[in-house]
Amino acid sequence: MATVSKISDKWVLVIDDLEGMRSQLRMSLSSSGFAKLHVVSNIKEALDRLAANHYDVILCDYSLGDGTNGQQFLEYLRTADLINRNTIFIMITAEQAYTNVVAAAECAPDDYILKPFTSAEFTARFEKLLDRQMYFAAIDQASDKKNWDEMILECDKRLASRDKYYFDLSKIKGVALMRNNQVAEAETLYREIITLRPLNWARLGLARTLAKQNKKDQAEALAREILHEAPQFMAAYDFLSKLMVESGDKISALEVLQKARQISPGTMNRIRELSELAVNTNQPEIAENIMRETLRKHKYSPVRQANDYALLSRALTHQGKTADALSVLQDAGKSFTDSHSKQLLALTETDVHRADGNDTLALAALDKAMSAGEISSFSPEALIALADACFALKRDEQATFLLQHAVQNNHENTTIKDKVHTVLVAAGRDPSEASALIAASTAEIIALNNEGVRRAQAGELSQAIELLSEAAQRLPNNLQILGNAALVIALDLVRNGKSADKLTQVLAFRSSLRKQSPQHPKLEQIDNMLRQLKS
Repeated sequence: MATVSKISDKWVLVIDDLEGMRSQLRMSLSSSGFAKLHVVSNIKEALDRLAANHYDVILCDYSLGDGTNGQQFLEYLRTADLINRNTIFIMITAEQAYTNVVAAAECAPDDYILKPFTSAEFTARFEKLLDRQMYFAAIDQASDKKNWDEMILECDKRLASRDKYYFDLSKIKGVALMRNNQVAEAETLYREIITLRPLNWARLGLARTLAKQNKKDQAEALAREILHEAPQFMAAYDFLSKLMVESGDKISALEVLQKARQISPGTMNRIRELSELAVNTNQPEIAENIMRETLRKHKYSPVRQANDYALLSRALTHQGKTADALSVLQDAGKSFTDSHSKQLLALTETDVHRADGNDTLALAALDKAMSAGEISSFSPEALIALADACFALKRDEQATFLLQHAVQNNHENTTIKDKVHTVLVAAGRDPSEASALIAASTAEIIALNNEGVRRAQAGELSQAIELLSEAAQRLPNNLQILGNAALVIALDLVRNGKSADKLTQVLAFRSSLRKQSPQHPKLEQIDNMLRQLKS
């Protein structure tokens, strides 16, 4: 079991909106041996603490009194990767609310503690959680690094003992196998688990493997079977809805999520997906009702996004309520002032003015969206949306430039290329012309990369660095360019000695590459070069 010394080493964050409860928790935890405590009264203070500190344990009251409960806050933290997988999250709730809280807990905390509780009760529960935390530490660290091979290996080491965590380990390994594109191995694992015990997570995992192998009918049948037997298993609704979308049946996908909403209020991600589907299937009134209710409940909550207001604005625009749509965007602009949000809101405003027949204001809003940041910082989705608006407002040359940039920044991404093709054809381009434009943009960036590599191999490192670095700064999402730029600078440092500027540059490129692709093969080559600098 955990010792007092181990407890005293753990950093703990307590979140409760009631002053009396905060004082009680502080005293209880201190008497239990916890020496590193931060106690806050609301989510904003909690986020400030989380930005500055790492916490081993988060103790959060379910009822926070600011429109967002502890369950929604946990979902936000995990979705946004603001806490490590190994962080223990404990929810505090009143006994009379426990059943309802657990039923709605799709993003489950590590444990629940019912009020009132003694310090002895809390310590006993926490020691068990701490033992579990230590057991899974290596697996969790691999997960945080998105090193799926290591994660699978660590699971296998423990699975051999078939201890009390056998099913937990199997569940984790199944997810890691899927993320590592080892679909056949994941299918075998899930079938083995189902033979031992027909657990719903394993059955849904099996359905996911079937879908990945294009056995969509079998996957759908299994998902429906799961929901028939366990209608409160919310993850199956999300999976089934995605299957429907992929098959082109968005109306059925919407119906699936509406059934889910009747059972549980839903995570923010499901609410957004439902609203998006409602708008796209010409049922904007559904999206309006859902998003208005959601934003009213979360008016002061960090779980809100600018896109939530953009979705509501789109739903209103589709119903001809353009004045309301603009008012929603104006309200959103007061809360969301980062460049990405400004761009999104301005782009949505462009659509509202277009729907209202006011091209002058639409163009002004489009210019505002375009000036929200450097083009290199725009996501491919933003570039495509901006290009679509440009085509609608007769700015064809600007639209083409944006689409070319989207392709070159993601030249190995077939999904982005397909979206670019769709926008070009919708704008009146012949499909063959659209394909030719995409092919030419791809060929141009491949030729640039190859020229940089050729120069490096010929010993022309300065020219290679200049060529690839400029391309990497212009196209920060192009992983091939990014990796080669970092590698050639590292090679130059090894051959020609250290340079503070070049070292800063290579580390920046490496960091960006690792963030976007933690398992990218170029990382090992870059690191091998950098290690030579230390020897």
